[in-house]
Formats: sequence, C-alpha cells, structure tokens
Amino acid sequence: MLNDAQIMLLNDLMKPWLSDYDPSISISGLTLDSRQIFPGYLFIALQGVQYDGRLFIEQSIKMGACAVFSETKNRSEHGRITIKSGVPVFEVYKLAAILSALAYRFFFGQSKLHKVIAVTGTNGKTTIASLLADSFMLLGKQSAQMGTIGNGLFGQLKSSLNTTLDAISVFSELHCYQQQGVEYTIMEVSSHGLDQGRVSAVPFFSAIFTNLTRDHLDYHGSMENYHLAKKTLFEKYPLKQRIINTDDPIGAKWLSDFPDAIGYGFHAEALTDKQSYLRVTDVDYHAQGVTFAFHSSWGKGSVSAPFYGDFNVSNLAAVVTQLLVENISIEQVQTIFPRLSTVPGRMEQYYFAKQNITFVVDYAHTPDALEKVLLALQKHKSSGRLICVFGCGGDRDTGKRPQMAKIAEHYAQKVVLVDDNPRTENAQNIIKDILPGFTRPDEVKVIHDRKQAINFLLDSAQSDDIVLLAGKGHEDYQIFGKQRVHYSDRECLAALQKSAASGT
Repeated sequence: MLNDAQIMLLNDLMKPWLSDYDPSISISGLTLDSRQIFPGYLFIALQGVQYDGRLFIEQSIKMGACAVFSETKNRSEHGRITIKSGVPVFEVYKLAAILSALAYRFFFGQSKLHKVIAVTGTNGKTTIASLLADSFMLLGKQSAQMGTIGNGLFGQLKSSLNTTLDAISVFSELHCYQQQGVEYTIMEVSSHGLDQGRVSAVPFFSAIFTNLTRDHLDYHGSMENYHLAKKTLFEKYPLKQRIINTDDPIGAKWLSDFPDAIGYGFHAEALTDKQSYLRVTDVDYHAQGVTFAFHSSWGKGSVSAPFYGDFNVSNLAAVVTQLLVENISIEQVQTIFPRLSTVPGRMEQYYFAKQNITFVVDYAHTPDALEKVLLALQKHKSSGRLICVFGCGGDRDTGKRPQMAKIAEHYAQKVVLVDDNPRTENAQNIIKDILPGFTRPDEVKVIHDRKQAINFLLDSAQSDDIVLLAGKGHEDYQIFGKQRVHYSDRECLAALQKSAASGT
C-alpha cells in the first residue's frame, strides 16, 4: 500500500547492513508483496514457509521496484549484488531477522514514535487492548488499536488476517497513526509475532501480560516453548513498564524475575521496594456488570463497568493499572469506566424478549477461555439453564478437543456441537474427536451449521436460559478447506432480533 513516509535514500536505509551503492537511488516505500509495488519501492524477497519471494523479483521490477533485497541463508553471499533489468538486487543474509529494524529505520528514522503499549497472553488481549484504547479516547487522548479484531484508530478498525501484522505493515500502520495525531497505540502481540520477529524493532513503552494457558501447541510444540516466546517481550525489549497478572502462575513467577514489574490481580502485592501493585478486593456482580474495589500503590478506589465475570474484572484491573501508571487519577478512571464500550464478540449479549432468552457471543476457543466464560455466565444467570454451543478448529491442536467437551459438560446444562473452522479436516471427524470428552455423549446435540443451531435453540430454549455461542466471536467468516465463507454469529443474531422486533 502506498504510504506517506518521506522519501529515503537507499544508502541511508541500508547503512547498518550493506555497503553504499548508487547515491541517487531513493526509496518511497517497502513491501513484501510484488502485487503492491509502486514506482520507487524497495521489494523485500523473503524465503517464506508458504511462498518464496525470490520467485517474484522479476515481477516486482516490472511493477516499478527500484531495488530488491533478496534473502539468502548463506552468510558468504551477503552483500552480493546482481543487476536485473537495470535494477540492483542485493543478497541479504537472514533478511527476515532484520526486517523489523529495516522498517523502523524507514518509517521512523527521522522522528520519534508515539507510545506503543503491547498486550500479550493467551486470553484477554483483545479486551484489554480495546478497553485501553477506549479509555484513552474518553480521556481526550487520540488512540489506535492493532490486533485480532482489526487495526486503526479506535472505533475505525479495519479487519486483519493475523493478530500481529508483518514487520513492514506494523510500522506502516504506526506511521499512519502518528500522522493522525495518535498518542497511544495498543498492540496485541502474539507468540507467533514474537517468535518470528515481526515486532523485534518496536520500541514498546509498556507491556501487559494477561495469562498463559494451552494454545498454539501445533506451532510451538510445548508449553515451555510457548512460555519462552511470550517472555521475550519482557526480557529483550527496552520497556519502561512491565505490567503482569500475578493471579496467573507464570505471571507470579515473572514478578520475581523482574524487580521493576508492576503486579495486578486478586492477590497482587509488591515483592520489592521498586515494584508497584494493584490488588482487587471486593467484587459485586450485578445486572449492569461489575463493581470492584482495589488497593494500589496509587491509593484506594472502586470502579464500575458494564462487563461480566472474574476474567473481565482481571482485564479491567489491567486497564486501571496501566492508566494509573500513566498518571491518570483514580477519579478520572472512575468517571470513564461506566462509559466503556462492549468489545465486539467478547461476552456480547443478544436478548430475545418474547422467549426471554439471552444469547452471548464470545471468542472463547481454548479450554481455559471456555471455562472462564461459562463460570462468568453462571454468576449472572437466574433460574434458567446455561447452554453451551461450541466447536473446534481443524488443522489445529487436537488435544484440546476432549478437554473442551469435559468443561462444557461440567458447567452447562445442555451442549450443542457445531462447526468452527474445519479447514482441511473433515468436520465429522472433528466432532468425533470432541465426543470422547463427554461422560454422556448421547445427550449432546450435533448441528454442524451454526445458523441452524441458533434457530434450533431460539425455538427450543426455555425462559431465562442463557446460550453461549463460543469460538467465533467477532469473526465474520468460516474456513472450509482453504476457502473463507462469510458467516457471523453476531450478524445472524442481529438479523433475528430485527426480525423479531418487526414481527416478521
């Protein structure tokens, strides 16, 4: 995509890694995608897992690339130059590893980046990022958000395929936000993004750790590798603030590892004179959401917000902590919290008055997340049943499938299995992997089509029932094979609500 970064001399851009070349060549943009080349762009040809960018060098030159960096895994080839159609192609050793630094140099070589706050962990990243961005906006500070539900100024997000963008796109987005006067960007940082170096040159101002539970083992191979990938954010980046959930066992250990860490949670305390803390005390669960009191290094207070469950109390505590660290007063926090917006697809409620049934859409797609959501909804339901609708993604960690069945059966009075993203797996085989986790599999209803399942429950559920639709959350697609098909739990329920209101 064409950007508004100032034009940079090629020699200035590549100075840390390559010798000077032609002083007349100027770079007006960077891209990994040969289809997005504009005249004056530098094409980055990586040896990727799915695609080898070197195969598209000639196409990039035809599109107007004025120079090419081509990745080599052979150290002896570093710096070698070949000329193709008058365009220099530079061999760069382990180009992927320096790409983030290259992008940072191009977009922010002449300017200081605004404050970027990283949020990492298995669950809670999106909610915390969204609530922080919302909070800063309510405080009159322009904010942006990057992550699972999209990227952009708060309230103007554009969807994204990955939680963490590629290294060039990260800085291109940040540059765009800076031009629009953004003071804070809240960025969800995935373990994949950390492991692959997509944010290695981002000078994060602060980082928040939420929790660590089973996820992405298909990529990392073990919980230890997953844990270490997350920890790099707190070990290898020049953070001014390390904000850690001490209710999580990993977080509690990290609090001892980092003398300047700031702990938050139900059991938080300062372990050293250098550490600060925020400890949640009394919690009241009510129809409008939650109210909780806290003790902290900044004083005592209480806040109310329109959200449900212990895990959202934890998410809100993280937000309070970050705001207090930024010298926002307790009184200001108390004023803005009741005005915070619901995060799309995160405990999002759809009430049907005629049936007196509430559907709740949530992104929970791990055993831990599903358990937390079901526990939260139990605290807010009255006389009705709790019904759990879920599925499991194909081509992903198969070990969690029976675990999620066990959790759903334990906390819900009825379970319906549906398709999530089958991908290249047979959807029926995924269901077969889930069923052994139930002690009473004959009582489980299987309806592959999510829309049909919603209609079935709308017709058959009883008054006061709460129906959890887990797994898709904000997503507006399903993946069958390698094809994305448009579908949204949220859109389906909103359409049914509209139909009910009009009497059609």
